[in-house]
Amino acid sequence: MKKVKKIMVPASSANLGSGFDSIGLCLDLWNEIEFHQSKFNINITGVGSETISKDKNNLIYQSYLKTSEILNTQKIDLSINCINSIPISGGLGSSSSAVIAGILIAFSINQIEIDKNKIYQIASQIEGHPDNVGPAIFGGITIGFKDKNDWHINQIPFPKDLIIVSFVSNQKILTEYSRKQLPDNISRKDAVYNISRVATLVNSLNNSHYKDLKYSVQDAIHEQYRIDSIKGYKLISDAAMNAGALATYLSGSGPTISAITNNKEVTINYEMLEAAARLNIEGKGFIHNISYKGAYIIE
Repeated sequence: MKKVKKIMVPASSANLGSGFDSIGLCLDLWNEIEFHQSKFNINITGVGSETISKDKNNLIYQSYLKTSEILNTQKIDLSINCINSIPISGGLGSSSSAVIAGILIAFSINQIEIDKNKIYQIASQIEGHPDNVGPAIFGGITIGFKDKNDWHINQIPFPKDLIIVSFVSNQKILTEYSRKQLPDNISRKDAVYNISRVATLVNSLNNSHYKDLKYSVQDAIHEQYRIDSIKGYKLISDAAMNAGALATYLSGSGPTISAITNNKEVTINYEMLEAAARLNIEGKGFIHNISYKGAYIIE
């Protein structure tokens, strides 16, 4: 009998306010992926069990194949069992978690030493941007960017008491569609707007300047072009702020609306759900700490 290994991959919340395509955070919400060498098979329980592909087009398997090509290793047949908790197509990094899982499988099944930077390079290449895969690999809150052919990452120190409250609605916002809503060019005014906010974001997190967080997440690059497609965005965001949130932002490309807080998280979650219910928007609330730990393998 082949030895079964398990991968734990966390959710992530990207486009953190003004940090479009660059800043994201790791959530203490995990998918479990068990795998071993065997005849090809994919089984999925939990979130997405009825909709996620179970054939060789599955994103975990495709990422495994892509990584095998990059590493120049043989493609070993696998049996994969997924126990999912991360919402799909919701803005909490479900696709990034699948990409990372596939990469880690390729490293592990070929007995290649785990190198987080190498994994980050491959994951960013597959995803095309680093704001989900960065925190999901390294944990915490990260800044990622590309210089020439290399992806770079920095971790942002942040207060340990921060909690993320997220309302994930049943509205379907595909990332590909959402990106098409964004302009190819932005004005100098909007560029300066985001530069000032993202600098304030990093400084606020570094120094626990909670009062500035609501300004630091303000964005002129992507949110204004996306929120018209998300029913209830303003009402739900306002409900969170009125309940005591420090800031709210659009997680990923949506439809998830996330609130940053250091207390009153239960009340904030309740008020966001109530606001959604008044508009007949179905969804679920999530309350999670920021995880200091990223994806890992259990031997």
